[in-house]
Amino acid sequence: MEWKILQLLSKQVGTGKEICDALGVEAEIFQSAAYQLWKDELIQGKLADGCCGAPCGSMCVSAMKIHRVWQLSTKGWQFLQVEIPDSKSF
Repeated sequence: MEWKILQLLSKQVGTGKEICDALGVEAEIFQSAAYQLWKDELIQGKLADGCCGAPCGSMCVSAMKIHRVWQLSTKGWQFLQVEIPDSKSF
């Protein structure tokens, strides 16, 4: 699930709710996966939506707030470029 969230955010930014709806998953499953991405600093809030622009991890003002706009952090973009998902990852 984490991989799917990252892939979607690489194509478009959106609120947590929009991302969850686009993936068509239950909120609990989405929130669990999203929390790990915030914790690992792979996603962050959007500057124009009140975020400072730094990947603050779970301390971000947008972390886990589904009404705020989420995007990939620089670390998230780098992760997508080097990781190759297999059936066991995420």
